[in-house]
Formats: sequence, C-alpha cells, structure tokens
Amino acid sequence: MRESGEALVQRLGISNGLKVLDLGCGDGTTAIPAAKLGAEVLGVDIASNLVAAGNKRAKELGLANCRFQEGDAANLHQVPEAAFDLVVSIFGAMFAPKPFEVAKETVRVTRPGGRIIMGNWIPNDPTLVAQILKISSAYTPPPPEGFVSPMTWGIESNVIERFAGAGVPAEKISFARDTFTFNFPSPPRGARGCIPKILRADHECLRSGGKERSSR
Repeated sequence: MRESGEALVQRLGISNGLKVLDLGCGDGTTAIPAAKLGAEVLGVDIASNLVAAGNKRAKELGLANCRFQEGDAANLHQVPEAAFDLVVSIFGAMFAPKPFEVAKETVRVTRPGGRIIMGNWIPNDPTLVAQILKISSAYTPPPPEGFVSPMTWGIESNVIERFAGAGVPAEKISFARDTFTFNFPSPPRGARGCIPKILRADHECLRSGGKERSSR
C-alpha cells in the first residue's frame, strides 16, 4: 500500500509549500509522500496509535513539514476554515459514521478554489475488498439501525448529494475509477495469516469506537 500511496501523490500536482490536509491519514501512506514533495501536511486520524506512528515516521525521516494529530473527520473543530489548498482522504473519511458532516467539514477547511480528493471503495466491483465484504455479509448479523456503510461513498449519486449539501455544485464534482495494488512481500499462502489478523484488528477498532485502527 505504501507504493500505491506514493504513486497516487505523484499524480496530485503537489508543489512546494502547498497546504495539505490528509483525513483518515493512518500512519502516513499519503501524507508522508506529500511532505517529501515539499507540501505542508497535517494528517488527522481518529486512531491514536496511528497518529503516534505517523509522527514517529515523520520524525525519523526528518520531515518537519509533516505532523499528525487526533481528530474526527465529521467534526474538525480544531482545524480553521479555509486553511488548506488540498484535502485528501484515501480510504479514510469514508469510515466516519456521518457522511454529510464529513462533506461539510471537508468543504469548510478547504480554501476557495482548493481541491478535495477522496479515494473510496466501490460496491460490487471485482476487487478484493468488495468481494471480502460481499462474502462476510452472508455470515454476519445485520448492522445496527442508522449504520451507513463506507461503501456508499463509492456511489456517485451519494457523493454528489453529500457535497451539494455542503455547497459544492454538481458540475464541480468529477469521478475516476482506479485500482490500488497491494504488493504482499511473500507467497500467496502467507496472506492466509495476514488477512485474518487485519480483520480482527478492524473488529477491535469497531468495538473501541475507532480509537485503535490497524495499519495497512
């Protein structure tokens, strides 16, 4: 996933001094590469363990222009209005339980004329994540009342509705499908132990209210 994060950032037109907010940043898969290109980066994640890991990585790499802090993508009260040229969220803010609030907060902290880029899972596609969720849903109880699936961020009409509620005209919203490749550094049989470990960690994340998330 590190390689995919670097490849994505290379396509975002990052320039020296650009102010970037990475929402649901994890330990810096996209924040760190953006900082390496000269951007002033703030990573925000609800999971304290990943915030600590991100700050540790930035310090070890000597990136004084990259810092991480805890925060909720649906309530960025600690982030001022119109503070960022670019807001990025790659498989991050999609997990917040209040998608309309996420859209409003994302727009609020972006300067006029700035950009918002989200990478979200797409329902019913043939990739690994969608297929795992499709299979697991057949063996799990129904979600609690009011639950909004992260996959709904992969439906274009939902995205338009959510950002329209935040004041973004539909003609300013565009979509592109792409594939992120996970390069696993061992034979396929090695993934048999890795995937259950990740799924268990994500289950604990849900039980803890998102305060502890696994690193990808």
